[in-house]
Amino acid sequence: MVKNNKFLKVKISLLIIVSVLFLNTNTFGQGSESSDYQGSVTFGLTHSFHFTTITGQFPSLNLGNRQTSISTAAPRFTFSIGMTADYYVSSKFSVQFDFLYTYIGAHLVSKTFLYNEVGVIENREYYTYAMDYFKFPLTLNYYPMPKLYVNGGGYFATLISSSKYNHWFDSREPIDNIKPFDYGLVVGFGFNTKYAKFGFQYSYGFNNFIDNPKYNLHHNVFELTVRWKFYSDLRKKGL
Repeated sequence: MVKNNKFLKVKISLLIIVSVLFLNTNTFGQGSESSDYQGSVTFGLTHSFHFTTITGQFPSLNLGNRQTSISTAAPRFTFSIGMTADYYVSSKFSVQFDFLYTYIGAHLVSKTFLYNEVGVIENREYYTYAMDYFKFPLTLNYYPMPKLYVNGGGYFATLISSSKYNHWFDSREPIDNIKPFDYGLVVGFGFNTKYAKFGFQYSYGFNNFIDNPKYNLHHNVFELTVRWKFYSDLRKKGL
């Protein structure tokens, strides 16, 4: 069921991207407006606020009368910060590259059921997975109107550090067997202004980030982003 849901999300996201990109068949026309935009560059600072979760399956542990299972209890509220740049192919399309420091993970709960002659005893333990990455998203932006954009693409990320801890921070330790790299899908939309872009972005990790076949865990990130334009050819051209 988890695997089917994962591929359904990917198919829907790709269908939305393809539909939007072919919405206007005359996008690459040779009009004067496209010529003004072509080759223009903007770059600046980007930051975002996240709701991050972990999707997939943890292995369950069954030892006689003792059963333990782990699941996501709540998303984490985290952030990213970094640099962003856009290269305009025309007035309708730009290629966007981000270099980010991002902090993600999820709040988890471990449930243990102990069966005995009296009945069932349930014990719950809450803790957090926290991971730092350098993340490199690359997306194609489409502008159906000058102040509205939708985008889609992918990302690659390298791990900086990881830790597992309880709510009292008294048992902080590294996460076992976490992979050094992650990659996945990025889609989003937003509003484009003269000095900043404001948007919503979603990313999903294709990679099982634990190097253990018993696990099947993927990053799931919802973001509210702001991209400040410190330099812009478009502003210099008065567009």
